[in-house]
Amino acid sequence: MHTKLQSNIFIVSLGDTFSPRVLLISLVSFLLTLLFFVGLIWLFFGGMGALSLWLSESLQGFEGSLEQSWLFSFISLIFITKTLISMLFFLTSAMVVYYLFLMVYSIIVGFFSGYFISEIQERYYPHVVLKGIGLVGYVGVMLKSILVTAVLFILLTPLIFIPIFNMVLLLPVFYLFHKLLVLEVSSMLNTSSEYQALKRLHAGEMRGISLLCFTLTFIPFLGVIIYPYYVIVMSHFVFRKTEALRA
Repeated sequence: MHTKLQSNIFIVSLGDTFSPRVLLISLVSFLLTLLFFVGLIWLFFGGMGALSLWLSESLQGFEGSLEQSWLFSFISLIFITKTLISMLFFLTSAMVVYYLFLMVYSIIVGFFSGYFISEIQERYYPHVVLKGIGLVGYVGVMLKSILVTAVLFILLTPLIFIPIFNMVLLLPVFYLFHKLLVLEVSSMLNTSSEYQALKRLHAGEMRGISLLCFTLTFIPFLGVIIYPYYVIVMSHFVFRKTEALRA
């Protein structure tokens, strides 16, 4: 029987997040994500200097293409300046990199999440057996989620430099964020049939939890680093619903 305080999964998860095991996993995952991006930069650009030069040339090319458009030149004289366009380009690029970092970081955390999910099970739900959907089921759901995300990104890419409308690009990011969050817990705890039953019975609640967690990612840097906290919140929810499902 959960007390009133224990029934709030967001509060309970705060204490779990600061356990030595979770903090170590967060640090290792963050360093691995940094190494991944450093490796990409060296692989595709040959270093930070070359990347800075490429970004500068891309920005100049973007500005030049806009200036060659007579319609934009006319509108810009009335409504917008070249500086504002540069800022929009920078902010949009920064947003893309920020959430790309989040997606890579969440995938890497997923490789280690079993360690603190089993810790939560031992501490709070020792009577709930960890069954798992199996490697084939996990890979299948993961590949499907990544494929859908990629297709959504491709379809929405034309909106990337249109202010306000480019916020729609957060939809595929949230889609993958939600899928990974649920999958990282359910793949370890539930069978395939239980996973489908949870989606059918509690899809709205799980999306609501994911949305609240995703909103926290708007806090620069901190919102990404505390991704293990989001996994722990979802873990408590899935454990409790699985307990009821098996009763």
